[in-house]
Order: sequence, then structure tokens, then C-alpha cells
Amino acid sequence: MNPFTSFFKRKILRINRDRWNYQYDKGLWDGLKALDELARFSVIVGYVKYLKPGQPEILEIGCGEGLLQQRLQEQNYGRYVGTDISDSAIERAKAAADPKCTYLVGDMDKYEPEGTFDMIIFNEVIYYSKHPLQTLQRLATYLKPQGLLIVTINDHKHSDELWNSIKGGFKLLDETKTITAKGSCVCNVLVPV
Repeated sequence: MNPFTSFFKRKILRINRDRWNYQYDKGLWDGLKALDELARFSVIVGYVKYLKPGQPEILEIGCGEGLLQQRLQEQNYGRYVGTDISDSAIERAKAAADPKCTYLVGDMDKYEPEGTFDMIIFNEVIYYSKHPLQTLQRLATYLKPQGLLIVTINDHKHSDELWNSIKGGFKLLDETKTITAKGSCVCNVLVPV
């Protein structure tokens, strides 16, 4: 098979779920476990522990293999629900889950959660949504009173435009920028308006 045909079959003909499963199965997302991802994950964990101490109920959209839940640790939440479009990632997340975790396959643009949450986290995923602001606003309706969204976006050429559209629909509670050897990432804590 020539390189163009291989690329076309792997990237163009593959549906989104198949593409993500392929990438997880090939280990292309293993870099999320590396040192240069620690700062971003640590900021999110810090926000959760500081802003919602005790046993908050957390929904993570685009959870991948459950790395955030593993870093957060069981004593820091009462219920943790993680969703991802990749069946392969969810199977890996389930293998490391504790009894307070539920992992589900779901597309963020269509997913309808059961119940409400103290925090909903979008860790490096919102730019995969077809309609980022609408997806955030729709899922924010599943927040409890005084609930918060945590959204992270790596700095890239369209990130400012994306942040401007998102911030127009929410009140900014706090913002943190992390810089690593790999690049920089902005984390915003948002309040529905």
C-alpha cells in the first residue's frame, strides 16, 4: 500500500471514534503521562481541591485513559464520571478506576449526563467540539448551584479566538498559564452566567 493510500484509509475514511481508537491502540497518546504534562494536571487537581474541597461530584469530558482521575485520587471526590469518544481509552480508564468512578463512551457534542455535578472539566478537549461555546453552555446546565467549569487549552494560533468566544458566555473566576518544555497551556475556571 502506498503512503497516500495508507494515509487516506487511516485519516480520511476512518470515523472519529475509529481514529481515536487507532491512536490510543498505537500508543500515540502515551505522552500525556510525561513530565511536561504534569503542570497542567496539577493545576486542575489544585483547583478541584481548593474550590470544591471534600467530596465533589465531577464530570470529565474527553477523559481519555482517566489520567486526571488517577492524579486526583479517590479521597478527593464523591463521584467521578469520565466520558471519551474512544472505546480503547475508556477500557484503559475502567481498568484503573475505583468504585466511585464511572467511565462511558460518548461524544461531547451529543452526550447527556445523568444527574448534576459540582465541576465539569474539559482538559485539552474543547477544540474537538464542532461548536465549543454551545457544548460548554449545554453541559453547564448539568452543574449544581455554584458549580464550576474548568477548561484548558494549549496555546496555538487559534487559542485566543477560541478563548474569546468561550469567555463571552461565562464569567471568568480564575486563570492560570503553565509553561513547560513542550509549550504553554491556559486553564480557566468558569462560572455560568
